[in-house]
Amino acid sequence: MTTVFESVKEIFSQLVDDEPEPPINVGEVMDLWKYILFIDEAKVLEQIARNTTTDTELLNLIEDAIQICNSQTKRIKQLMEELGVPIPALPEDKPKSESSSIPMGVKLTDNEIAVMLAAKLLQSTKECSRSMMEAIRFDLGLMWANFFYEQSKLGAVLKSKMRKRGWIKYPPAYHPPGMPDQ
Repeated sequence: MTTVFESVKEIFSQLVDDEPEPPINVGEVMDLWKYILFIDEAKVLEQIARNTTTDTELLNLIEDAIQICNSQTKRIKQLMEELGVPIPALPEDKPKSESSSIPMGVKLTDNEIAVMLAAKLLQSTKECSRSMMEAIRFDLGLMWANFFYEQSKLGAVLKSKMRKRGWIKYPPAYHPPGMPDQ
């Protein structure tokens, strides 16, 4: 079965054929800088969340999120090095620690962790989508599409877990004026 990413890749390849890649432009460099800084800062929060929770399902989601951040950071660094783009200073990883050693006033609740993770996934998919549409280079557009797919896939799993646990906050239903009661 074809994945969404493979479909997008096929569409892009048919449109571009064998056109030579233009040099990277300042907008594309800025997108790389913003995204690598964002996901590395998000990874630090995910590591703090990992040290806070004892919920095994949530821990698995957090580990998946950390792995995605590490993988995407590695790919962006490699690309930036190949293109001669300086890499920004990135935050240090947080060591693993025991949840029981963290004071209660400092710990995040599982609900807060899930909402923080959802917010990070929402922002990262928005950035990937925007960067993909604005990229002039085919290789960058494809990379952003791949990043979008990875983050979206994790977001779908997280949303399911949040519904199951009652962690999603639903806005009130909207009933337009004059609509019959149902």
